[in-house]
Amino acid sequence: MPTLEQTQRLVEAYAAEQARLTAALIRILLALWLGFPYWGNRDMERAWVARSAVEVDVALAQVRRVARAYMLTYLELIDARPESLPETVDSYERGGTPLTEVYQRPARQRDYVERFEREQGATDEEALERAAAEFEERLRTIVDEDVMVTARDEQEKVARASSKVIGYRRILHPEFSQTGPCGLCVVAADRIYNVGALPPMHPNCKCTVSPVTRTQDLGLQLNRDDLERIYEAAGGTDRSRLSQLRIKEVAHGELGPMLLRSGGKWVTPSEVNRRARRSAAKATPYARQTRETTRDHWRAMKETSERSIRYLEAAKARGTNLVDLGTGRPVRVNDLDAAIQYHRDLIARAARHAA
Repeated sequence: MPTLEQTQRLVEAYAAEQARLTAALIRILLALWLGFPYWGNRDMERAWVARSAVEVDVALAQVRRVARAYMLTYLELIDARPESLPETVDSYERGGTPLTEVYQRPARQRDYVERFEREQGATDEEALERAAAEFEERLRTIVDEDVMVTARDEQEKVARASSKVIGYRRILHPEFSQTGPCGLCVVAADRIYNVGALPPMHPNCKCTVSPVTRTQDLGLQLNRDDLERIYEAAGGTDRSRLSQLRIKEVAHGELGPMLLRSGGKWVTPSEVNRRARRSAAKATPYARQTRETTRDHWRAMKETSERSIRYLEAAKARGTNLVDLGTGRPVRVNDLDAAIQYHRDLIARAARHAA
């Protein structure tokens, strides 16, 4: 029978390690893009995105293994370790959206903000400062979400392999939030989510999960002290608002089940498609990834990088940095060698997923 102190040490150590891995990946990506001088040049941005994809894939593989180790250790503590374990599949859990597509978004957002600010009369310095801030915020959000959904995916797979686990409870971690856990987490802390279903999350959520068996629900005790402190600190009107807050679970096309305040609305895939009928790409409901879909994504990303390298090397052989990527309109690529190397890095990483 594990003591509450043992369990708390395990949960806190895992939460700290997940926070460390998140912060480390953000630092790596910000350093990669620091001083990037080619904004607005899609070809150079694609090369840096290719390198970003490699760094993200390496980091998320570590996130997945730490999440597995945490869940196995927890299950051992409560005498619920599975007799056999599912294979570890380093899938990118964005509901089928390729990694490179997701990590293009901060650069695209940054370019848009810079143009918009200039159109609104901002100075060059102001436009660049706001664009840089937007890039960093979007990048941090994406990394945070990717770490959460990767850890959740692995923990659920391991817990589901145990015949004794009947569900999960979310564990609050106010120590990792500057203002403490949000109301969504506080209200959801007393819920048990059935095994076989992914626990819902929300952006910037710092909660971890605790498996529940028919005889063990240590998460309830772990949350008790935090909840008492939160309600005591809230006091008066704030406490009343927390107690009256109602939440619901909604399906996000990329991130899966999400928490939302009741009355709030999340745009569904069908609504996205209705608004963009002319778009060739259609939004689809959330689906967890498999080894096969992961291979397909990396194969497609590899082919894109191989095609980019052919164009870049052809330009280099001609002694020019004007590259025509098949559009009939050559663009200037300021650093051919760096662009080629970053695409080669992605190709090398793709070989690991093809094995």
